[in-house]
Amino acid sequence: MTAAVAASSEFATALLLALVERGVEHVVVSPGSRSQALALAAAELEAAGLLHLHVRIDERDAAFLALGIGMATRRPAAVITTSGSAVGNLVPAAMEAARAQVPMLLLTADRPAELRGTGANQTTRQANILGDLATLDHDLAEEDYARDPVGLAVRLACEVLPFAELNRPGIDDEHVSLRGPMQVNVQFVEPLSGRHTETSALQALVRRRIDDERPQHPLLNATRKEAATVPARGTVLVAGLGADVDLVRAARDVGVPVIAEITSGARQWHTVKGYREWLDHGADGACRMIVTGLPSLSRQVWHFAERADVQVIAVAPAGREHFSPGHRARRVDLLRFEATAQGGDAHGDGAADAPGASVVADEPLTGEALTREAVIDAVWRHSRIDAPSADAIYLASSHMVRVADERVEASAVPVFGHRGLAGIDGTISAASGVADARRAAGAGALTRLVIGDLAFAHDVGGLLRPECEAAPPLQIIVVNDHGGSIFAGLEVATADPALYERVVRTPQPLRVRETAAAYGWAYHQARDVADLDGLVAAGEPGIVEVVIDA
Repeated sequence: MTAAVAASSEFATALLLALVERGVEHVVVSPGSRSQALALAAAELEAAGLLHLHVRIDERDAAFLALGIGMATRRPAAVITTSGSAVGNLVPAAMEAARAQVPMLLLTADRPAELRGTGANQTTRQANILGDLATLDHDLAEEDYARDPVGLAVRLACEVLPFAELNRPGIDDEHVSLRGPMQVNVQFVEPLSGRHTETSALQALVRRRIDDERPQHPLLNATRKEAATVPARGTVLVAGLGADVDLVRAARDVGVPVIAEITSGARQWHTVKGYREWLDHGADGACRMIVTGLPSLSRQVWHFAERADVQVIAVAPAGREHFSPGHRARRVDLLRFEATAQGGDAHGDGAADAPGASVVADEPLTGEALTREAVIDAVWRHSRIDAPSADAIYLASSHMVRVADERVEASAVPVFGHRGLAGIDGTISAASGVADARRAAGAGALTRLVIGDLAFAHDVGGLLRPECEAAPPLQIIVVNDHGGSIFAGLEVATADPALYERVVRTPQPLRVRETAAAYGWAYHQARDVADLDGLVAAGEPGIVEVVIDA
């Protein structure tokens, strides 16, 4: 006698199949009992070659891994967790995804709603845990997924990736999915897993239902856009995280000075050398600042935008948080420049003319003491920019990202970093997500993470992965200056030295060599600049420690 189909597994498998059909390629699982139908379905689809599966025992690391995958692919990775505090551990990465508008799908298993507020084991109010940060939010009961599991799965997948049919030449990947974090909370009941329709038959059914669904495409609807035209003369453009690279390129082409932060994705069109000092000295009389993305790496940009004699225009979609000091920026959807005779490099001794040029020391200085600048020079000098094997760089928040922003001029090396909320949490996991996603896409290149010792210690669990999963093509360069050196340049550095050391700089007894060995990573320590240069040039995955005197 054939066992009955379990609604939990029928829905879970159909949902993952529908997501795959719409463009999801990566699933991250944190093990648990309540989520077993989804986890087992993910493993089954991995075995069938339909998706890339990543398993992480720490839900926070799982979510940050998905964040990195979303950064690299501009498509959501699905994160599967069990109920209870597991869901709360997803929130930090989801907050970053919301600010940076990185797609991420949280598939959270729950217990039936009638158990909420009763003291039942591993039960809390986890539905809608993201509040208004979520761009999509569903709380599904058994009657929802048992009635028509395939139909519901298809409708959800088409909500998450409403523009999949538009993924063709001329349509950017970022238009395929909704932006930011999405949560589908499923109240699974027993049996928590079981038999489901044979996978190929279920896949065929999913495909037919997707054809019947005929998702609407808001991008194709004629909607009114707020537009502006500004003169190139007297204008400066600032590009932050998530910048519109086409707008940045257009600004450079008409001679508008461009400040493209190192994590903006538009650094190759950066033209203002020493932009902090340039802004401090009045920006050559600029009276208008155009901002795309969310800049966060200098106080000078914010302070210049606060000036009463400077008009600020933020180019950003309606409803999305945008740069607006004092809430006085004008938001527009579209912007174009009126070309003037200004032309060329609008800031005298600005960056090199050729996109992709990277102004760092050409050769290491043998025997020189190790410095933060030497680390940045070595990383950029040895990062390939030839597609499709271009290397990538991930910059942890805090000190080193600012060193890179000050030191590197125009560069086409892909640079990542979670600068939306600029936390140091989850950095190893997020960088691993970028590296894994790039490998899965066939990039065949290395990702280099530049990270301080505190950020490294904060996410040391991100080094852990199952024995059956290959290590990522990731070289982790730990700049160990024994504590939070970024604070030395802030007001708090004037506090009582003993108090400052105790609760601000917070040096840790971190032994990077032993940590690497414990997690099964190769380890090297750079003894001088030449040694550092050789280790970075070798491009071997592993951990390189660079000890720097504070």
